[in-house]
Amino acid sequence: MSKKKEKPKAEPKAESKPAKETKESAPAAKKTSLPQNILQMGEYAEENKRIYIFQETYKEIQRFTKSKTQIESGGILVGDTIEEFGKTNIMIRGFVEAKYSEGTPTTLTFTHKTWEYVHAQIDKCFSGMKIVGWIHTHPSFGIFLSEYDKFIQGNFFNDKNQIAYVVDPIQRTEGFFFWKNEEIERSKGFFIFDDVDVTIDVSQEDETNQPVQQTAPAPHSAAKDWQIWILYALIAVVLLLYAVLFGQFKALKSQHEMLRQSIAFLLSRQNFSYYQVQPGVDTETDPADEGSSEPALTVPSSTPAADNASPTDKAAPATSVQTDSSEQTDHE
Repeated sequence: MSKKKEKPKAEPKAESKPAKETKESAPAAKKTSLPQNILQMGEYAEENKRIYIFQETYKEIQRFTKSKTQIESGGILVGDTIEEFGKTNIMIRGFVEAKYSEGTPTTLTFTHKTWEYVHAQIDKCFSGMKIVGWIHTHPSFGIFLSEYDKFIQGNFFNDKNQIAYVVDPIQRTEGFFFWKNEEIERSKGFFIFDDVDVTIDVSQEDETNQPVQQTAPAPHSAAKDWQIWILYALIAVVLLLYAVLFGQFKALKSQHEMLRQSIAFLLSRQNFSYYQVQPGVDTETDPADEGSSEPALTVPSSTPAADNASPTDKAAPATSVQTDSSEQTDHE
């Protein structure tokens, strides 16, 4: 009896949990025909490629990415392709987590150890299938392929039927990308499939539907009120000091301006008195003029007083002027 019990247990172990899809896709008819039980996600796209993902694989990826909100995480998509009605149908039948990968908030790197683990899991759980693409998360960044993602796609998943699957676990959005005319484009929609007699339900568990524990409101703290009033008082004191200092600054500025004007006025008066004094004459009082406090002034020779002087007075300045011989002859 023990052997009979062990024998049925050994078969599911060899297939593992994802081998549920391996069972239904094992017959040749299943691999060469499109599934009849499908659920459309997104828009219906008239494209030469269509993407199908098995319901259990889709849910497994959603469970895996739900908690990956800090750094990028990912894995490998396995399955096959079906050519039908002139279109290439990419069938995703399994998912292998990219263990031992190196993730940051914006990048994901598959190490050699990651690839060793992935190939071992494919040989063990998805025999006869091939890698049809990869999946990685974009926590709160939205659905797109960065330049680094395109580098990975172009170097490790460059087969014309290999795809990229991006999931944002925070915004709860997702999208597929595929090769078209040697360029990577986003698919407008995809299909989730399962057996004909299985209901397809991929509605995510909404955390808001979970029972919420009612917590009593925090007691009102009088200390917080005092802290607020103290803050207001400090702000009022700062504003008052600012007003006082600003008033003093304006008063000092006004005084400075008045002082500057006074100094300018005194300097202008000093310059005026200086130009009234005869140049070259000692400003000290002569003994002969002790009774007079006014300085001696000179009268220019071009003033009318010089014209009314006597002939002898007029000739006096002429003797001090040097003239050329030609000018003297003309004068004579």
